[in-house]
Amino acid sequence: MFMNKLFITHYYFPGTDPWKNIMLLPEEEAFRKAEELANAHPDTTSFGRFADFRNYYPARKKADAFVREKFIELGGKPKLMHPYSFTLLECDYLKNWFNSSDKITIDLDDIPDDQVSFTLGDSCALMIHGNEPVVLTKKLLFERIKSFNGSVDIFLKESLGKYAYVETQLWDGLLNISNQNLRRKSHELS
Repeated sequence: MFMNKLFITHYYFPGTDPWKNIMLLPEEEAFRKAEELANAHPDTTSFGRFADFRNYYPARKKADAFVREKFIELGGKPKLMHPYSFTLLECDYLKNWFNSSDKITIDLDDIPDDQVSFTLGDSCALMIHGNEPVVLTKKLLFERIKSFNGSVDIFLKESLGKYAYVETQLWDGLLNISNQNLRRKSHELS
C-alpha cells in the first residue's frame, strides 16, 4: 500500500455510539458511565479498562494531555481536550479487542492537517510503561513513509516493533469532515 490510499479506522462495540468519548465527560459522570459499561459488558475485553477506571482514567488523561501538548508544539490546533482514537489503516488486534467488525473509516485526505496526530503504538500504554510517545503530524508521518520508498507496509513493519498499530488522534468532533466522506461500516456490510 502506498500513501495515496491512507485512511483511519475506529472500531467500536456493537450498539454503542462511536462518537461518544468518555474522556470528554465531566469526571464524575465519566466514572458513573465507566461503571455502567463495565457492569453491562463484564466479559468483553474492550470494556476491561472501564472496570479499572480508577487507574485507567488518570493514565488516559495524562497521555491525552502529553500528545495534545506535543501536537500543539508541532503546529496542531486541536479543538478537543481529548481526541477520538483511531488506527492508521486497519488493525486485526483492535478488531478482535472490540470483538466486532463495526467500524468507522475516514480518508486521511479528508482530515485537516491541524486536526490529526499519530503515535507509534498506543499512547496510553506507552506512558503507563514509562515511554513517551513519539507524536507525528500528518506531514511528519508522510516524511517517515517516504523514507521507506513510500511503502506504508514497510514503514509499519520497520517502525512499530512490538506495537500493533499506529494510533491516530482525531482532534475535531467531525466539524470539518463532511458526512459523505465518513464511511460507517457494520458487520452486516463488511
